[in-house]
Amino acid sequence: EFSGDLPPEPTSDPHPAWDPRSYPAQSVPKRMAIISAGVIMNVIFAVLMAALAFGLGVEEMTCEISSVRPGGAAWRAGLRTGDEITGIGGRKNPIFSDLRNGVTLGDVEKGVAFTIRRPSDGTAESVVLHPDTDLGVPTVGVTSPFSVTLPDDISPRLPGAAAEAQPPFAAGDTIRAVNGEAVDSYAKLIAALVRTPSEPVSLTVQRSVDTTDAGSDLEIVLPPQPRRTLGIVMNAGAVQAVQAGSPAAAAGFRPGDRLVSFNGQPIEDVLALDAQLRHAVGEPVNIEVARDGAEPATLAVVPREVTWIEEPRWPASPVAISALGLAVAVETTIAAVETGSPAEAAGVKPGEKVIRARFIEPGEAANPEDAGLELSERSPSWPYCVAVLQQVAPGTRVQLVIEGADGLARDVELDPAAEVDRFVVDRGLVFKPVYKLVKAGSVGAALASGGRKAMEDLSLVYRFLGKLTSSQISPRLLGGPIEIAKQAGRSAEEGFSRLLLFLTMLSANLAVVNFLPIPVLDGGHMVFLLYELVRGKPPSENVVAALSYLGLALILTLMMFVFGLDLGLIPRR
Repeated sequence: EFSGDLPPEPTSDPHPAWDPRSYPAQSVPKRMAIISAGVIMNVIFAVLMAALAFGLGVEEMTCEISSVRPGGAAWRAGLRTGDEITGIGGRKNPIFSDLRNGVTLGDVEKGVAFTIRRPSDGTAESVVLHPDTDLGVPTVGVTSPFSVTLPDDISPRLPGAAAEAQPPFAAGDTIRAVNGEAVDSYAKLIAALVRTPSEPVSLTVQRSVDTTDAGSDLEIVLPPQPRRTLGIVMNAGAVQAVQAGSPAAAAGFRPGDRLVSFNGQPIEDVLALDAQLRHAVGEPVNIEVARDGAEPATLAVVPREVTWIEEPRWPASPVAISALGLAVAVETTIAAVETGSPAEAAGVKPGEKVIRARFIEPGEAANPEDAGLELSERSPSWPYCVAVLQQVAPGTRVQLVIEGADGLARDVELDPAAEVDRFVVDRGLVFKPVYKLVKAGSVGAALASGGRKAMEDLSLVYRFLGKLTSSQISPRLLGGPIEIAKQAGRSAEEGFSRLLLFLTMLSANLAVVNFLPIPVLDGGHMVFLLYELVRGKPPSENVVAALSYLGLALILTLMMFVFGLDLGLIPRR
């Protein structure tokens, strides 16, 4: 007999089968509302977190360009240091996160529309950039904006010649002039440094208010920075891209061309060609190129003045011949070894291949578990390796894995040497990004901004999943709990408002993922309820059980995959 306050169990007598308040006793629309509650709360939480962030104020990076990747989408369109992105798709006055999201989740095939303003001449133009996918995620190849103020922490030391400046730089220093020429942007600073790369420059620096020289102007002499070399000359590959509106485009260069000679002299080192051409600005030169299936052609071209940076600061990047507007691949086979160089002393021979590179900091021992930087046909990263070499601390050794003609690999350690006629333009200077404060003026404005941000994040998650299922984005970009914790820590370091925006994105992710039509998730239950609503009866218990086990297996497999990515057991490339 039943006694107490508990509802009766299902029976065949007139007693009700379920408590009227229980979930199974509710109508299908009510059960749908109950299932949706968790997702709705995730969305509400996202809106509130974003609203609080905008109420407090969020520091957002502006959408200016400090440098471009040689051969990348932005480079091919002619973008350069100092350009401002004033529109992405239909969004006006974007911030840098809009750039990342717009490119990553934009249409790779049709391209992404950009509006570009060039402050140096006041011009503006609209271009369509077709993102590159060779790095695993769609990118257009631009770096975040730099100011002319040094970071708040420059310990243990600045790289390159900046560490040898006299008197020394202090954290928070702002550069106001170069050799008496006023500079108020990173683009103007680089343009001034490009003119005299081999000579010391005098910088007028305003010292930060946090030092004893608060607000005072100092004159700091910054010496030149000779480029470091290992004495290895690699075989030049084919032209990968020709920049729009460049001298090379006007002269008829094509992707696939191979550079043979410059004014009748063989091109020995393609990494040194741009420096040679900069001495011939405004004068016609003849470049002989070899073309597949055609006779070699000699093209007359006039090198242009270059006042910007196009360093290969990404793996697998070609080298930029900025004076012409060419991006040339560099192979991993050694063409020559310079006499008296570190490579010659280590016994490196022409015809061998460099297949890996590691950088060993002073005082550190070589770590055999460090895979280093891969160099291969899939990842032709020698230009990137040379660019990194210019930024490492003095005394850093380079360990190369060399593959001989017999196919056997060996390790060689090299101490870089200084070149006598080539110099680093930025001389090791590092700067803070350029930020602007985005802050709502009222509670209503904060809620409106929070709602827009939450909806944008929800849309981004859906678009990301769409790109994932269409193979436009690699699943190796996914992250699990460990990666989430790392990103949360980085966001917290950037400030409380930034952490709130991270929680907004996380909550949007949870809302979308939990509502996917996968059994065991709320979205799967919603599918079963839709079936019941249409058919008038619930699906078979056997079908529900089988699909639930299948969904559980899918979720567990996904969990194992993302844990493998987080722990490094599965490579991200």
